[in-house]
This record gives sequence, structure tokens and C-alpha cells, in this order.
Amino acid sequence: MSPKEVGEVKNVFKGISGGIYGRRLLSLYQTFLTKKDFEARVKSASVEKLAKMMRILGFLTQTKVYLFWKNAGY
Repeated sequence: MSPKEVGEVKNVFKGISGGIYGRRLLSLYQTFLTKKDFEARVKSASVEKLAKMMRILGFLTQTKVYLFWKNAGY
């Protein structure tokens, strides 16, 4: 990726709120992460870390389908 493309990816991630997505994207186990902390970590992220964050974001944005059923034997 060119430096310009890396900057564009970082700007997209900075637009994401630092809440639950922020903790999951950065693979953190902290209870609270402020938007300022999230943006600082995104700014210092390497290309490899950005790739991992993009993979995680793909999983988080997938449409989820939940199936509920009753067992007729009970």
C-alpha cells in the first residue's frame, strides 16, 4: 500500500466510534477506551495491524442470522 492509501484507511478507522468496535478492532481487553485513545492507537498502527483490523471489521459487519427452535420432545 502506498502511504496515501494507508492514510486513507487510518482515516476510515478513526471515523469509527471508539466503543465496542474500537476495543474489538484493536484486540484490547481494556474495559474503557476513549475515542482519543482509539485514534492515537490507529495513528500509530502498522500496515500489518491495519490489515488485522480490516479482517476483524469484516467479521463484525457481517449480517448475523440467529435460528431459534423448540425441541418437540420436551
